[in-house]
Amino acid sequence: MLHKPSPSARAPIAGLGALTLLVLLIGCSVSPLARNTASFSSATNLVVDNSENAYRAAVRLHDQEQIAAAVARYDTTPNWDPHNIPLKHLIDDKGLEARTQVLDGLKLYAQSLSDLTNHISSPSLDAASASVGGNLMSLSGNLPSAGFTLSQTEANAASTAVNALGMYLAGKKVTSGVPGIIKSMDPNIESICNLLRDDITILRRQSHDDYEQLLTQQDSFIRHAQSLSPVERRAEINKLPQIVAREQITDDTLADLQSTIGKLATTHHALAAAAENKNSEALRDRIADLQAAAERLSKFYSSLPSSTTP
Repeated sequence: MLHKPSPSARAPIAGLGALTLLVLLIGCSVSPLARNTASFSSATNLVVDNSENAYRAAVRLHDQEQIAAAVARYDTTPNWDPHNIPLKHLIDDKGLEARTQVLDGLKLYAQSLSDLTNHISSPSLDAASASVGGNLMSLSGNLPSAGFTLSQTEANAASTAVNALGMYLAGKKVTSGVPGIIKSMDPNIESICNLLRDDITILRRQSHDDYEQLLTQQDSFIRHAQSLSPVERRAEINKLPQIVAREQITDDTLADLQSTIGKLATTHHALAAAAENKNSEALRDRIADLQAAAERLSKFYSSLPSSTTP
């Protein structure tokens, strides 16, 4: 499972909705940059939550496939013990923690921009940022050890970006106003989004393999279960197209998540341009598109049972 940060670390993130509401209520008295950073932070919140949910779902699916394979070997495995089914998790605890840190780093970064432009001081946000920032700096030099599959060039770019995000969150790289921060962080945000999109490509590939294995195991069960009644056999056969349908839905959703993370990067590009008084209308469109895409994903992941395959 993904590790959950302490309540104090999550407190500033959870308070984002109140900040966004405040910005909307104040309206014209708030600067365009303040409104834009609050909206960007709200959308980023959703993207990050969806990404974490996608990792959880992929890990559950892979575990389920391995359990189904173990069950299929029941008659050929001496001393089969349901308490001791060896599972090789798709992403181990260290890898999940690394991804959580990167994702929460993005969330805290976006929230810090909103707080800075809205002149909000949050000691709990500062504490959470310092903690996550330190973790990211430590992680930046060891991304492959956390299970990220990267070429040397990709590893170098991602390492630089993660380290820069960590330095910013830890308070070691705030050398300019908010427009300058956004501009300097823009290439790093893009690199981190590319890292996550590439990682989701691997999730898509593995999810496809897991569903195909589940399909094969179900088909084999039907063909070898001679004692099934006609009604039972029909019910088991009906599960085959259901598995195929779930496979397609899962892949479509992961593809949408990849696209949404790409939209996060392009929205940040637009935020950097708007911070320099360039084309703020394009930014509003980008943020609205990002928010809508993230909300669609949220509806899917919120509909999933917490302990079964999507």
